[in-house]
Amino acid sequence: MQEGWLQRLVRSVAAISRRPLSIRALRRLLSRILTIALISFTLLTVADARHFNPAQREGAPYRFNITQWELSNAPDKWLYKAGSILRGQSTAEREQDTRDYFAMNVEMSQIRGGLRFAAAQDLRDETARFQTLLDESEARADALSRGAEETVESYISRVLVDEGIGVFGDVLLPPVDVRLTQPPKLLIVSPRDKIDRKHEILVQQEVTLAEREDIEERILLADDMSALVEDIGGLATYPASVANGNAMRWTMQAAAHEWLHHYFFFQPLGRHMFDNGDMIQLNETIANVLGKEIGERVYAAMERDLLVPQQAQPIAASNGAERPPFDFAAEMRQTRNEVDAMLADGRIEDAEAYMEERRHLFVANGYPIRKLNQAYFAFYGTYADLPAAVSPIGDQVMRFRELVPDLGDFIRAVSEFSSYDEFMSALEELEAANPGNRLIKTNIEIQDKRDGIVDHHPVHPIHIDMFHRRNQITRAFTKCVNIMSRSVISSL
Repeated sequence: MQEGWLQRLVRSVAAISRRPLSIRALRRLLSRILTIALISFTLLTVADARHFNPAQREGAPYRFNITQWELSNAPDKWLYKAGSILRGQSTAEREQDTRDYFAMNVEMSQIRGGLRFAAAQDLRDETARFQTLLDESEARADALSRGAEETVESYISRVLVDEGIGVFGDVLLPPVDVRLTQPPKLLIVSPRDKIDRKHEILVQQEVTLAEREDIEERILLADDMSALVEDIGGLATYPASVANGNAMRWTMQAAAHEWLHHYFFFQPLGRHMFDNGDMIQLNETIANVLGKEIGERVYAAMERDLLVPQQAQPIAASNGAERPPFDFAAEMRQTRNEVDAMLADGRIEDAEAYMEERRHLFVANGYPIRKLNQAYFAFYGTYADLPAAVSPIGDQVMRFRELVPDLGDFIRAVSEFSSYDEFMSALEELEAANPGNRLIKTNIEIQDKRDGIVDHHPVHPIHIDMFHRRNQITRAFTKCVNIMSRSVISSL
């Protein structure tokens, strides 16, 4: 069997540690460990070009480097914390930075809304103008973001500790750590004949609209697949990357969502996230539902403390006439169901024409969707509580929440599930103990009802790659430390 990089690393360290070490030899050992680890890590992150999928191939020039981002942002935040202590920055000063930051976000939100509408209507000059304004606003907001980040972290931590989530009284593991910035974008690729989150890759924040459209078009022409380069609201790096330029309420929800991913990473729920599509949906849906609830509690606390600025008014298309309310959720679900039916009948072109027609309807009613295609539904369908999803998991999670009313108890209960079947068994037991009218359907029952139309939600390649990579590095580091410790002891 071919020797893996982990085995080579451990064998190399072991080979030089069979005799007692002097201080000089110990330094050489440490240097060698770091060199081997860095080389191994570099080789681990470089894929063989012959095995590039469409997302990796087209996204390669713009690929977002998660490790580099974490290494540059984590020390930066802790240096700021240390500096604020040395400067003697008061709580009042930090809270004023928070007010100023979110007041500036009102302006940024309006600009971003204009940018999305311009992009959705293919107005290139307007898109460029709004992008310039947004870049300038983000630069001004960045100067205030560190104080706002500390305030956000403090308030979320307080809510979680009040719910009994702390491990040693007021201590949270992991600590809430947030970076208010522009997260990377996500390139999603789906087959055209079905909705399937087949391939994806994170791409840099700075990718322009023209570059996004070029990537999508190249994948369509070269691979006959549907592609979308989409903005994301956050990423569970550490610190968590949460999108700037948004209302305070949304920011609290997104920051709580990402911390839940951090927390679940150390629990069975997160460790088994990438076992299958159902577990991905279960993790994301629980984080969405809980993130909104925790975010609402945090927002209410900040509102009590007079930290909430006046909110931006939503930018909506209007011709001056009074129009009835537009039910986005109902219209999007109808769109998804129609598209599924057309694709099941093999009517790919009809489905794509229908999606473009519906996109114009959404834009006209104030929802600036730039591209509505199979990749769009493949991405948003992962979050089972959103309108673009057809999975029953959203309703099942909401029902579980109803049956476990205490927030802390709910978080602890769901964190223990290592499979979707375990979750369903627990839900059925709760239903039996609390009989009601709600019928809990399984995925199979829902699929049967839809006449065999099955949605596939495959393992998430970006996140599972990062997940396994971190586990491999952790194991390698632990083994090297153990070997080095034995060497040091033997030299004493």
